[in-house]
Amino acid sequence: MAMQPEVRYINAYISGTAAHQQPKIPQKRTFVHLPKAKKQQKWLISVDVVALGGILAALVLGIMMVISLVQMNQAQREAETMRQYALTLRQENESLRDTYTAEYDLEEVQRIALTIGMVPVEQVEHVPIQLEAPQVEQKHTAWENFWAFVVGMFA
Repeated sequence: MAMQPEVRYINAYISGTAAHQQPKIPQKRTFVHLPKAKKQQKWLISVDVVALGGILAALVLGIMMVISLVQMNQAQREAETMRQYALTLRQENESLRDTYTAEYDLEEVQRIALTIGMVPVEQVEHVPIQLEAPQVEQKHTAWENFWAFVVGMFA
């Protein structure tokens, strides 16, 4: 068999085969000092839960008080209306009573009643009657039963 030639790849830089690379020289940097921006102050509002609860309770109570005042004013108006209505009814009752008493004569009514058979109160015989109410057995309540039990235990 024929021998194959030994092939070696050499990765070495040989002068003249590639362009020369310039070595990198660090450049001196010049720093510019810019003014730093001021931090915005954050507004921090601390919330006290107890104070917030008190404020909410005060608002609720205030609203309830206003509603109660409105209801009270409405009830007072209704009461005044009812007072006026009652006064009107009293006046109407008095006028009707006057009309009624003016239309009849008491002596004539008594004379007609006596002719029909009415007896005067003085002539009526009075008989008193005694009634006895039946004795009702009292049933004890649960509380009375319990109390009797407790008293019986310590007696």
